[in-house]
Amino acid sequence: MTTHLWVISVALGVTALLNWRSVLRGDVVVERLTKPLVVLLLMALAWSLHWEGWVPGSPPLLPVVVALALCLVGDVALLRATEARFLVGLGAFLLAHVAYIWAILETPGAEGFPWPLLAAVPALVLLHAKVGRDIVRHSGGQKVPVFVYQLVLTALVLVAAWKGDWLLVAGCAVFVTSDAVLGHDRFVRERRWAPLTVIVTYHVAQVLILVALYR
Repeated sequence: MTTHLWVISVALGVTALLNWRSVLRGDVVVERLTKPLVVLLLMALAWSLHWEGWVPGSPPLLPVVVALALCLVGDVALLRATEARFLVGLGAFLLAHVAYIWAILETPGAEGFPWPLLAAVPALVLLHAKVGRDIVRHSGGQKVPVFVYQLVLTALVLVAAWKGDWLLVAGCAVFVTSDAVLGHDRFVRERRWAPLTVIVTYHVAQVLILVALYR
């Protein structure tokens, strides 16, 4: 690991921990400062992994940076999740997932049968039956954008599974978990543990995806 990659990784870890602590304690000021900073450090991590550890078959940096920039827009919008800001955040994250799909499609698939599909397909069907359907049903006037968002998120996982990369599938699956908890907490039933779970799984998902793409 090079020095600057080590520094970025430590800074990312410390900033993420501060952000998680602020969410847990309800410290709005620290949350608003650290939440965007985590994504900026994820961009730096993506750049560092791309240039320092680039291997044949790694995707170009552009779609990954676009995805993270859109995540930054979504994060800022969701800091105060009024209905209008929620829709902005939803749209930004939807486009971020499209950018990640673009990046994944630029990578070579594993040789042979894509075995992760055998796990991904039933898991997604079960998740929709148990959670996704309830979220859409209770989302009121936002049913259509919420349903479209779920379709794009499902496509992200399926594309990752089709490529046959278990680490990439894990990252996308954790992203689905984060969004499922967020959607259920917003539209179906609020839970005290949901905000912290959402942010922790969101950050873990981003790191797993970046490492999978550029390892």
